[in-house]
Amino acid sequence: MEQFLILCGIIIKLLLLPRLSSAQQVPPIACPEYFEYLAYNQEYVGRISIRHDPQYQENTLRVEFSQPGSLSSNYVGSLTLWDDEETTKSNLRYGLPIKYRVDFPTPGVLPKLTLMMINDVVLCRASPYPPSSVTLTLSHSLRSTSVPLFTQDPRFVQQTNQRPQRPIWGQSVVQSQPQRATFSSPQVPIPTPVAPQLLPAKVAPRPRPPAPAPAPSTTVGGLAQLSEICGREGPVTSPLLHFGSQVRRGQLPWMAALYERGPDGLRFFCGGTLISASTVLSAAHCFVYAERNLPPSRVGVSLGRNTLDLVSDGLLGEVSVLMVHEAYTPRNYSNADIALLKLSSPVSFGEYIKPICLWNENFRLQLPSGYKSYVAGWGSDEHGNPNTRVAKMTDTDIITEAECLRSLRSSEGIRLVTQNTICASNKQAAGPCSGDSGGGLMLQENNIWLLRGVVSAGQVFTNRCDLTQPVIYTDLARHISWLRQHIWL
Repeated sequence: MEQFLILCGIIIKLLLLPRLSSAQQVPPIACPEYFEYLAYNQEYVGRISIRHDPQYQENTLRVEFSQPGSLSSNYVGSLTLWDDEETTKSNLRYGLPIKYRVDFPTPGVLPKLTLMMINDVVLCRASPYPPSSVTLTLSHSLRSTSVPLFTQDPRFVQQTNQRPQRPIWGQSVVQSQPQRATFSSPQVPIPTPVAPQLLPAKVAPRPRPPAPAPAPSTTVGGLAQLSEICGREGPVTSPLLHFGSQVRRGQLPWMAALYERGPDGLRFFCGGTLISASTVLSAAHCFVYAERNLPPSRVGVSLGRNTLDLVSDGLLGEVSVLMVHEAYTPRNYSNADIALLKLSSPVSFGEYIKPICLWNENFRLQLPSGYKSYVAGWGSDEHGNPNTRVAKMTDTDIITEAECLRSLRSSEGIRLVTQNTICASNKQAAGPCSGDSGGGLMLQENNIWLLRGVVSAGQVFTNRCDLTQPVIYTDLARHISWLRQHIWL
């Protein structure tokens, strides 16, 4: 009996030996939150789970592995999508991780992950094996034309029907509502860490996470419909001339002039931009600054005009709600200098009234120095007039944050240039001035106009605008989640 038990023990050890040997070949994992080894059909594969950056239309994943010895052929392995096309599209749309499969070139040999990067951002590194060893480099580019509904996994964000606290004025009554979690992280969300697994048999498919609740259909459908209308000029198109050319009626049909109602009638005070049938975007400091606190009941919005003459053809609408970005502060105001105005009645789109497109992730986030942009308004001119009767527009060149900081004179205790601002200047010293606040910094991409910024701050010299210095705009691309959440359709 004793000999029988000893023999059984030897047999068990022999049976377990191959499995233990395989386990000993598993190298340390540099990115356990993104990468794991799995056994699949008696062969090992790698699996990567990583969210894509929504600011890029094309995301490129690159990985490197180190393998001892040499290869017997030119095949270095492959990096492919793990899920089918429909699942991948759904994950892209909802900001969920995209899964990739890594096939290795030598059966039974697990290379060591030494580098993982997406869009030139290094996620992790590890030292390669010493000589003699080979480096395996694999990459995969995934292009998406869809705009993500969320920039963060909605499963990890509490959803309620309440809005965030912010200054809101509606019919002259100040309202404050409870805080709500938002989807506004500017960085690529990090996937939930998953412990690496080494399975001795075919991988059983993991249960798919519950599908996140989509945004309300009215909002999604409305934004989709806007994308088919917005940013198109009518028969009259902008000539894009230097040094401030007059805007003809029908050009830039999203331009809005804002008026304050007072005892002496209407007074023009700021510009704005129509972004939907019910929403005009302007600058927060036009309404809330120092002792100024302008309620919506005293605001009028002129649309469909190129002139401040209100007896001309066009529309003069009333405002029912004024919403100021909750991050706006009068001291460092340019960082979130954004206000949304809800029109009392939605406007009808036509040749002279049309919304501009908002920036989306299909376009670049970082604008290089010298990138052409455009600005228009009715502000004071080079002759000292407080306003121009007919709107003027000019082109202006983007400059980098570092260039902007070097050019601007600093104001004590006030930081106007931040990562949420854009600076631009014009060599002919043409650009926005007093009265142009709230107007839009516009880009033209493939004959479509996009709203990228809002006129926020500039330099003044001897009571005149010093347009030899850069103008500061609040970067709406940095606040795009907030805009999508609060736009009225």
